[in-house]
Amino acid sequence: MAPLRNRYKYLPFFASPLEEHSEHNNGHASHAPHFPEDFESSPEKGQIKHETRPAHARELTFREREEASSIELFDDLFFVANLSSFTGTQTSTALQTIAVKSYVGFFALLWFNWLQVTLYDVRFGVDSVFERVCKALHLGVMIAFAVVGTQFDTSDTAKNFVNFQQFSCIMLVSKVILLVQYGYILFWVRGHSKVVAPLLIHIAVYATGAVICLGLIFSFNDHTHTLSYVAWYVIAIIEALVIFASSSRWRSASFMRTNLNERVGLLTLIILGEGVIVLTKSMVYVTKGQNYSPAVIGQIIASVLVIYFLYMLYFDQVDAKRFGTIRQQFWALAHFPFHVALVLLLEGTSRLVTWRNATEMINYLSGQLDAIYYSSPNTTIIASALGTFASDMYTDFGADASKYNVTTFLSTLATRAKATVKASASYKTGAPKDPFKDLKSVAHVYDLVYVYFFVAAGCTLLMMAALIAVSKRNKCLGDYVAVALRGTVGFVLACVVGVIGNYNPPYAVSV
Repeated sequence: MAPLRNRYKYLPFFASPLEEHSEHNNGHASHAPHFPEDFESSPEKGQIKHETRPAHARELTFREREEASSIELFDDLFFVANLSSFTGTQTSTALQTIAVKSYVGFFALLWFNWLQVTLYDVRFGVDSVFERVCKALHLGVMIAFAVVGTQFDTSDTAKNFVNFQQFSCIMLVSKVILLVQYGYILFWVRGHSKVVAPLLIHIAVYATGAVICLGLIFSFNDHTHTLSYVAWYVIAIIEALVIFASSSRWRSASFMRTNLNERVGLLTLIILGEGVIVLTKSMVYVTKGQNYSPAVIGQIIASVLVIYFLYMLYFDQVDAKRFGTIRQQFWALAHFPFHVALVLLLEGTSRLVTWRNATEMINYLSGQLDAIYYSSPNTTIIASALGTFASDMYTDFGADASKYNVTTFLSTLATRAKATVKASASYKTGAPKDPFKDLKSVAHVYDLVYVYFFVAAGCTLLMMAALIAVSKRNKCLGDYVAVALRGTVGFVLACVVGVIGNYNPPYAVSV
């Protein structure tokens, strides 16, 4: 029987992030079989010869990471779960301008938190007990985002001041974990000033951010509304810029030979997958108790094609092997506005499916009532026809006919239409209310969806054009054509918002 240590992989408590030859130069033992860079193969004898360069002249290098590890992919799953949870809470509420702002604000915090963890993982992450404990803590932070995010609303910090205090605590914990991790790397590279300097800058910027987050906890109260939460976004942007800038200045801590491009691409794929999930949920909601109409089928096919074409437009132009150090960092950071636009576009795509179904329902109801009203001048016949129509609708909508008269039914049917637009299968059966008021409020919501859908679609294509321009140094004619087409179509789509500006129904949204 083979020894136990040969049958199971040994997981060290602490593992060096350095290449093998760097570990020997730094006085640490090696953990991974890897030929040092100062060895080369002799073509004449097929043997290995040693370079005579002195040890002190050799640079300290970190281990290469060509692809994402399983633990990194597992971390990305928590991101999509978090995004899906928050999107679900937003779907069940009336969408307004302030809700869109809160949605984007929460996504920004989630995205930059993911970025900060990723910037550490792609350069210094090595599987060990220590790193797995830190990763578990980061996953706990993501879970905390999901729990607290359901009440995230920037319109009134006084009303939800406890929620904002909790967010500050969560970000404080995240930065403390990163401080411990960078301090751990600093221990391994001690004595090498070219690597110590950027790490000290990383530690300083996270320490500063942690102190500010600690102070922000006490800035929220139940008396006054405050904008101090804006400091979260300022801190996140400054941290990212400092990390990228210091990594460009000291190439020993750069992102070359890392899988940063792959991680950003995988996040884009995850967001597209979340769009598919939201779309399928909308399809289920709008067809409960009903059949697919040709128009709804066409809308669903168009939505699926939009997601599929977005996938092709993005991944067909990504060439991770052609990135330079500076362009790589601009490309990665530019994904934040791209992902914001993409999330809004995918959310708008699913909502337009529900809106199309609700429009058909309202048009059908209006047509049937008009036909009954003009069918006869005799009010008795009209009342009888209305009763028959209502009875048929009771069956279609699963309502109890004994609890309603025709008037109450019409109000309930309007409420049902509103619930469908909200992608909800339930409807209220309480006291009747003005159905036209409900429908106008729903139309008000979808004016906003119409605006941000086309703006988001335009911005998505514009950012795709910018990503191509940044990522490729030696562009061919096809690259210039791709940039021009994406930029032109994106600009035209974004300008569709001007059409809304010339249309002013009673419930129109001010843009």
